[in-house]
Amino acid sequence: MTAVVAERTVDERLDLLTEQVSAIADEMRRQRAQREQWADLVSDSAPVVSGAFEMMSRELETLSDDVTVEDAARLARTFARAVPTMEALLAQLESLSALADDVVPLASPAMATVTATLQDLDDKGYFAFAKGGAGIVDKVVTSFTEDDVEALGDNVVLILNTVKEMTQPEVMTLLQRTALTAQDVDDEFAEAPSTFALLRQMRDPQTRRGLGRVMTMLRTIGADQSASDNNRTER
Repeated sequence: MTAVVAERTVDERLDLLTEQVSAIADEMRRQRAQREQWADLVSDSAPVVSGAFEMMSRELETLSDDVTVEDAARLARTFARAVPTMEALLAQLESLSALADDVVPLASPAMATVTATLQDLDDKGYFAFAKGGAGIVDKVVTSFTEDDVEALGDNVVLILNTVKEMTQPEVMTLLQRTALTAQDVDDEFAEAPSTFALLRQMRDPQTRRGLGRVMTMLRTIGADQSASDNNRTER
């Protein structure tokens, strides 16, 4: 009985020892496979690393006249000091991105309103008028010389005063009545009136008043410039 127990104990120990030896062998095989893979990786990477080092050496040799190690160190220190600033800029960019996400939905109705307004202006002819006005301005600009522009600048005050006087209500009313009367006269006097017909019109007070105004204008036109200026000054 004791011998059987001893034999079982020895067999169990042998089995345990066999399992441990097998595990050690498996681990050694795994480590050997890893070493072989690492060796293959090193063997494959060696030409690439060697080429990279050669290229870096050539580039550094090329830059050695312009860039020193101190320059590189100073650049690294500058970059390190700039890290907080870069972080702040990135934070601002994130804020702007968030703001853009909030503004885009609000801007869509505004853009729609602007588009509708521009379309309405186009339908009413504003853009066509502006295009035609640009052509008119181009013709005016090309029709005047530099001397003409200088003369216009010298007389711009006189021109504005003349326009101001011409746009007075009584003057505009007179011009309107004159235009309407000229149209009626063209229809009434299709043939030249006789001398007696003209003499009969002279009996009309309004006709004599109109002749008086015409004579006054003719006298003003024929007067000397200095005299006209003096009369305007006295007024």
